[in-house]
Amino acid sequence: MDCLEHICSEGCTTVGPYDMDPSKHKGPCSKYSTCHGIQLLIKHFGTCEKKVNGGCSRCKRMWQLFRLHSSICDQSDECRVPLCRQFKLKAQQDRRVNDSRWRLLVRKVVRAKTFSSLSLFKRMRVEEPRMVGMYRQGVRSFPLAPRNMQR
Repeated sequence: MDCLEHICSEGCTTVGPYDMDPSKHKGPCSKYSTCHGIQLLIKHFGTCEKKVNGGCSRCKRMWQLFRLHSSICDQSDECRVPLCRQFKLKAQQDRRVNDSRWRLLVRKVVRAKTFSSLSLFKRMRVEEPRMVGMYRQGVRSFPLAPRNMQR
């Protein structure tokens, strides 16, 4: 990620931001060991014909890097990495959609719980007279032995 930020903000050898001239130094970058590989990915990403229809594996890897960077990046307005702001906005929209789905699920669960508790309350009310009739004398006053044996 640091290498991607380095290339997009400062520029590195022949790849860099659009508003800066490429570096005169054509040798390998001494800051990061991965700069050359990321530069090749960026160059390919800019010229690939397949990226519109799902893309090739290199373009997919570049999309993953951009998305991963945007999820980690904390400089939303000042970031120079391409598509960082767009990925952040998309993530916020997805969270809103997921939040609204979550709220809908919560409402449905609460509603179902309310209906089931009302049905339980109604069932208890219907069963209550039968139970009262059975235990009219009470459990404690129920004789355990016949009356002639108690005396």
